[in-house]
Amino acid sequence: MFGVDLYQPWTGVGDAYEQSRPRLLVLGETRFDARFTDREIIMGQLGGVPHLTFTNFNQAVLGLRRWAEGYDAATRAFWQRTLFANYNTTFFSGATRHLPPREARLDPQNARLLRDLLTTYKPSHAIVWGEENWATVAVADAAWRDEAPVATAAGEDPCRSVALDGARTLFLRVKHPAVGFAYERWAPPLAAFLALSI
Repeated sequence: MFGVDLYQPWTGVGDAYEQSRPRLLVLGETRFDARFTDREIIMGQLGGVPHLTFTNFNQAVLGLRRWAEGYDAATRAFWQRTLFANYNTTFFSGATRHLPPREARLDPQNARLLRDLLTTYKPSHAIVWGEENWATVAVADAAWRDEAPVATAAGEDPCRSVALDGARTLFLRVKHPAVGFAYERWAPPLAAFLALSI
């Protein structure tokens, strides 16, 4: 997809994404040497394959703990209507959270593919996983605009936007949900961010 081998973002099920409000993109960080496409990763989630990174994120974005009644159904419904892609398009060897080198993060292909994803699917909101990802994420031929921070009792979190072809997308950064990602810290800003109108 988009002219790059194995680049297959998850685009939801049927027309669930097109019908959703907000239209959400979750932007992961890194691909590892297990050569799964983003589509295959989310199909595993929908099939019930447990993964700590996704469990941490799912709980916070849903505002629902994994042991709560309805969690599994809410998780399936969320991923059926949500886009998912990893920003860094190169595969890296190593275990989870082995961070890519800066030059790989700055590969212009990443910014071009993100632009293509935004212009094709026009998400209203995007959640970026990880501080390092946030610091280097770019959209080819587009400039960021700073937005008011998302303020909750948990703190203030930076928000910015990009406009392409008359459509604007808001971006929020969260800690990468792989390790040390606290539900109490991230559920409030995620709820506030997803409630923002565009």
